[in-house]
Amino acid sequence: MDGRVLSWSQLDFEARVMLIDRGGVEAATAPLDASTIQNALDLAIAQRAATAEADKLNSYPVEPAEIDQRLRTFESRFPSAAAFQSFLKAHDADRASLAEVLARAVRTEKFVEGRVRLRSQVPESEVRKAWEADHGGRTWEEARGRLRERMQRERAYVLAREALAQLRSSIPVRIIARPEELAREQLGLGEAAR
Repeated sequence: MDGRVLSWSQLDFEARVMLIDRGGVEAATAPLDASTIQNALDLAIAQRAATAEADKLNSYPVEPAEIDQRLRTFESRFPSAAAFQSFLKAHDADRASLAEVLARAVRTEKFVEGRVRLRSQVPESEVRKAWEADHGGRTWEEARGRLRERMQRERAYVLAREALAQLRSSIPVRIIARPEELAREQLGLGEAAR
């Protein structure tokens, strides 16, 4: 986007931040496979596209308190402050660069939620059909709220994935080296693995 370059080290850092942010603290030091790196690349591009679109619309601002909370939550996933600092140091990063990645994630979440909120609503008739198909012994009144919530969550997830994929596909990207090639180089496999 706009001639911006995303280096391998930035992509590796962002991939690990996104995995840790979702609860996978083992990603701080574990090797990342090519599929994970490819997914991280797609997400990084989609996040940048969402941020650019939000900037154009002057919408979905992220408050400093939101970033601070996300930073605190992120840091709390590590077993100690030293482990957190070690993670940052291993990626030549600081709290500001981490905050930038997390802020972009928060803004993207808001952007996507804004796009899918209305479309993810489930009509009463669909909830009723789902209950009739399998009510699990619960009455309509007992099942209705949970069932609607689950159906809306599932629909929002699908719509969010579609929105991110659409954002990702709207950005022309020139990849200088494929993630799997970079992963092989990182593992020291080089030419022999090809």
